[in-house]
Amino acid sequence: MKKNHPVYQNHSDKRDQETVSQIKKSLEEFDDTISIDVPQVSFFEQTIKRKRQKARREWRKEVLMFLVTAALILCFLFLSLFHQPEVFLTLQVLSVIFIGIYTFYVKRKVESSHG
Repeated sequence: MKKNHPVYQNHSDKRDQETVSQIKKSLEEFDDTISIDVPQVSFFEQTIKRKRQKARREWRKEVLMFLVTAALILCFLFLSLFHQPEVFLTLQVLSVIFIGIYTFYVKRKVESSHG
């Protein structure tokens, strides 16, 4: 019942105000000691530009490798078709068999991982 007494109330208010002012002072000192360096916009623009250039180079490299591989495969297929039709037909049959086995294997692997 003593808490409702006006003397205790004033005393509590003074301590609360002192505590709040100490906290504010400590927080201001903390803010002053920590400096946050915000990079300039040009830094971000240069980083984005470098990453885009790198992505373009990688894309061009992948497309070039795809085209070279496709050209080699087509060259070998046409050579085998015109010069050795038996080899061409054998390659076609083996490809179909390989694709069937590979598809079956991948399907079974996916079903086992989900099941």
